[in-house]
Amino acid sequence: MIQEVIDWLEYNNRVREVEAVVTAINSYVSMEKAEVTWSDMLAALDDMKRYGLSFVDALIPQTMRKYGVVELYSNDKDFDRVEWVRKVWS
Repeated sequence: MIQEVIDWLEYNNRVREVEAVVTAINSYVSMEKAEVTWSDMLAALDDMKRYGLSFVDALIPQTMRKYGVVELYSNDKDFDRVEWVRKVWS
C-alpha cells in the first residue's frame, strides 16, 4: 500500500519525495488503485487482533482480501503471521 511507502519516506526524513511518489503512481492510468473504505477500516480491526498487526499493516491484508490479491512484495516480517499472504521477497 502507498501508506507504507509514504510512512517510510516520512520516517527517513524524505518528506519532499512524497508528492513525486504519489504523482508518479497516479500517472500509471492502467494501474488499478485500491480504494479503502470505512468498512475496510472496521474490518482491519479484526486483522489487528487476529494477526497482531498495527492498524496500518492490518489494512493491507484487508485490502488484499477485498481485491483477491494473495502476493505481497514486502520484507516486513509481521506479514509472515498472515497465513494466506504469500510474500514474494523477504
